[in-house]
Amino acid sequence: MGCHQWIYPYELYPTHVRGTGGGFTTTISRIASAISTFFFPLLLSQLGLSITLYIAGGLLFIGFIVSYFLAPETKNMNLTEAATITKA
Repeated sequence: MGCHQWIYPYELYPTHVRGTGGGFTTTISRIASAISTFFFPLLLSQLGLSITLYIAGGLLFIGFIVSYFLAPETKNMNLTEAATITKA
């Protein structure tokens, strides 16, 4: 799931904003990683290992569901075609 930010945005953003968009998604990913790294030990000490891992698994599942239903398919498309599907 962590490699999603490195590949997918660069396929979807139009060429003129591709670098900025990729940088933005990487920044958001880094901020989320820092927040989760801070909260993991707190959750672990308060809730225990099982509940903490269920929460992590639930968040990953939510991410999967959102990606499955909202992310457009880019298979067999060139970059220009993939960038145009996000404008609809």
